[in-house]
Amino acid sequence: MADARNFLDEHAEHRPDGFPDAMFAQFRYLADPEAARRDCVAWQRLLFDNGFAGLTWPHAVGGRALPSAYALAWADVESEYDVPRGLFGVTLEMVGPTLLAVGTREQKSHCTAILRGDEVWCQLFSEPGAGSDLAGVATRATRTESGWRINGQKVWTSEARHARYGYLLARSDPSQSRHRGLTAFVVDMTAPGVDVRPLKQMTGGASFSEVFFDDVALPADAVLGEVGGGWTVAMTTLGFERFSSFGRSLGRLVRQAAELGWNDTASRERFVDAIIDQRALAAFEAGVHRRLLAGQSPGPEAALAKIATGSVVSTLADAVAGRLGNALSMSGAGFDDWRLVVLSAPAFHIAGGTDEIVKTMIAERVLGLPRG
Repeated sequence: MADARNFLDEHAEHRPDGFPDAMFAQFRYLADPEAARRDCVAWQRLLFDNGFAGLTWPHAVGGRALPSAYALAWADVESEYDVPRGLFGVTLEMVGPTLLAVGTREQKSHCTAILRGDEVWCQLFSEPGAGSDLAGVATRATRTESGWRINGQKVWTSEARHARYGYLLARSDPSQSRHRGLTAFVVDMTAPGVDVRPLKQMTGGASFSEVFFDDVALPADAVLGEVGGGWTVAMTTLGFERFSSFGRSLGRLVRQAAELGWNDTASRERFVDAIIDQRALAAFEAGVHRRLLAGQSPGPEAALAKIATGSVVSTLADAVAGRLGNALSMSGAGFDDWRLVVLSAPAFHIAGGTDEIVKTMIAERVLGLPRG
């Protein structure tokens, strides 16, 4: 890891404590989202040029084909530095591995552009009437002589306004219900009929968008995986082992919060609860990482980290709100980062699958409870 540290020391600011920018990256650069895009693209290209992009990806697409242990070690070291990474989260963690797993040769060729930072992708799953319930997808894919025609709407799509391509889940056979009759597609986000509308959040940013498809024409080779096999493709995506290190990142935030001073009993007790939950989450993630390094799958119980992360952020946000009170709303008071934490806390219970959907998965796949 000496090479990694030398590279990071040369190109980034070492911040082992303080506000964890990587966790709240989608809420940063509120005044200039284009600057955020440029910074993230430049950083990704720098990683690629220096051999730190796609550590576990195949050599054929520009990766280094290293074991997972290297990716874990890199993530651990990089978390100590202030680097612009938010834009490529979905692209690198979900879309790229899916293309490598089920894509055609041409579709896999996008992975080199992804690693270079040339292409941002978005994941077009959630819908107004389905939310995180992928089996309820209603966006329609109709066969044509030359391929497919797409009509429908997606919502809460991360970084859609910056995306060159999208990974779409649509219903290709309306006679089938739920998870049957779905097909996954690669969509050119600049194609006629694609309308991306950013959603303004209470943080002031707009990292999510709703996306409308009005008779969008796709070629036959836009199908990702098999026709009618969209559910399998989606489960492949959701099954990728994500190296969650939110527990450690939240440790940085907790240590910074300790400097606020906690005079009143109620907010202090709430802050202590956040500390306890954060340490429990960090210990849980450490166990998951050990199993990954031993070649074991963490299993569906790894979803517990997602639930716990939202709980820690919300508990800490409540404590900070109680401690700072009206000062949070005062311009120039020096609490901009804490205002961001308070306002963004609800999103941690929605992004990546709502708490309700994740709890259902835990109930069925971890606890073995019967379906309702």
